[in-house]
Amino acid sequence: MRPVVSARFQRSRRRCWSAVAASAVAGSTLAALAIPAAHAQSASCAVAYTVSSSWGTGFTAAITVTNTGPGISGWTLQYSYAGNQTLTQGWSGTWSQSGQTVTVTNASWNGSLATGGSAQIGANFSYSGSNTAPASFTLNGTTCGGPAPSPSPSPTPSSPSPPPSPTPSPSGTPSGSPAPTPPSTPGTWTAAPVNPATGGAATFLWLLPDGSVLSNGSSLNQWVKLVPDSHGSYANGTWQTLAASPYGMGAAQEHILPDGRFYQAGGEFIYEFPSGSSANDHNAVQLYNPVTNTWSLGQEGLYGALQDSGSATLANGSIVASDLSAARTQIFSPATNSWTAAGSRPAAAGEDGWVTLPDGSVVSMSTGRQYRYDPSSSTWITLPPAPSGYANGGVDPATTTLMSNGKILVMGSNSSAVYTPGAAPSALGSWAQGPGMPQGSYVDDSYADPEPNGKVLFDTVRCSWLTGACGSASGPQIVEYDPAAGTMTAISEPPDSSGQAVNFINLPNGQVLAAAGNRDWIYTPVGSPLNSSRPTVTSVTANSNGSYHLTGTQLSGFVTTGEDDFQDPQNFPVVYLANAAGNIYYPRSYNLSIMAPSTPGETESANFTLPAGLPLGTYNLYVSACGISSATGYSFTY
Repeated sequence: MRPVVSARFQRSRRRCWSAVAASAVAGSTLAALAIPAAHAQSASCAVAYTVSSSWGTGFTAAITVTNTGPGISGWTLQYSYAGNQTLTQGWSGTWSQSGQTVTVTNASWNGSLATGGSAQIGANFSYSGSNTAPASFTLNGTTCGGPAPSPSPSPTPSSPSPPPSPTPSPSGTPSGSPAPTPPSTPGTWTAAPVNPATGGAATFLWLLPDGSVLSNGSSLNQWVKLVPDSHGSYANGTWQTLAASPYGMGAAQEHILPDGRFYQAGGEFIYEFPSGSSANDHNAVQLYNPVTNTWSLGQEGLYGALQDSGSATLANGSIVASDLSAARTQIFSPATNSWTAAGSRPAAAGEDGWVTLPDGSVVSMSTGRQYRYDPSSSTWITLPPAPSGYANGGVDPATTTLMSNGKILVMGSNSSAVYTPGAAPSALGSWAQGPGMPQGSYVDDSYADPEPNGKVLFDTVRCSWLTGACGSASGPQIVEYDPAAGTMTAISEPPDSSGQAVNFINLPNGQVLAAAGNRDWIYTPVGSPLNSSRPTVTSVTANSNGSYHLTGTQLSGFVTTGEDDFQDPQNFPVVYLANAAGNIYYPRSYNLSIMAPSTPGETESANFTLPAGLPLGTYNLYVSACGISSATGYSFTY
């Protein structure tokens, strides 16, 4: 493990999987960078205290401080624990502890609180025994009122729905009916339902092939999914509680397998683990079957340290992965749930971002060098070095994104670089310097989303948690990269006082779902989806087992992303049916013929099963790939 792992662990838990409600604003500064202000002013205040995440030997405290009196220009919050809770890291202020008393002084950017204004702060603590919430708080020496501490939610698994059993045969022809459009005004954010397993925002988000969104709870072995409503609206959807997993993995490898199962492996941090394992097991594989709502274990990695090493989905649906310490490559077979050895790498692949190219090869971006893997020969080549400054303080590229123009955007620190892959897996390709971040902000372990309009959406922070450098931005920003113009532009934040939006995924309706502070938010991009990236449907035929076989072009989309702490390649089709009443139904797709990004006009196929209870009738069938839908409906009678 690299020397910076301890810092990354604290920051990653804070930002990404500590229920985001306590963490999304945290990336805006380090406690060590906070500038104390004078605190001569008295204050009237209210404090809300929650435990947003707990992992047995530690927890994350999320605190909202609200000024209920006259405006103040600086503040100090103080409270005491009754047990042995010990501060390990705090953010959005300067944290300290003396005995059982904890003191927090405002950061340079959140010291001024108008009447009714609030500041969201958080910290990680270790403890043993009981974890009683603080009884009282003072702000600038005045005792605060406020809501009582909120208990952590404890959802229980629900029973899975029975699998669909369609029997009628379809008849299909292109209908010319245009695809439904996103339901909100472009450039706006819409609140999504509150995740019941966290009481606020989701943590990580993954799109499943039936159009639902898989996510964690406060504990990373808790699982829920967001299901859109009958009109395809995710803003009006509902969360369903799923079965708990054997492991609670943080910063792991994640992919959708060809049969629709969810693959999660490794984990830089292990919070929960099955009997016989331990928190040191960073090499496990667990698999979720959404049809049966069950988890199973696959074979562990071959070399002992999958952790948050690089991984990618190959064209045949297998998972190629490295090892944190060994310069080796291994391939996981979904059919056998087992690994086989593959070609050696020039170097180990800790903290790398990997993306699969349309030709099936894989590009690996690290801070040291960049590489390309050819699965046909199981060999790696070393690529030309990227421009200096793109990496995250010498640790890792913040995110690696294959864009719709076939180029790869990598970002880190306050810079970016653009790689043009060579035409063949053995070709070296070339680099170009990309634009810097607005106001010199930073992309530390950020997550990106290639939008349907061809731009790339990602989050930035004012101060780098690793290097300590700060830009002139007033705080966190959501930024769009426009590859056509070569520009970075800050866009509006969601109206969430508890934190910025992070961890974006494309939804089948063309919107983008993001986990933010108090809840999830849905963004409607500005501009139309790229027509050249739209999938098409050419035929739908019935299979003998009641499922259906769909053929078409560009079914796996043109874009994908890779980051060492989170992967969500969405290179599979999501099928949906619309009837004359405006109701939307999502079949479950599986067995995609090619799970690499598409080449222009490429013919692909997939199977799908209809949802249980689908009314008989005629529908317009659409296919969405990476958030871009087919332009016209395909008439489908059931």
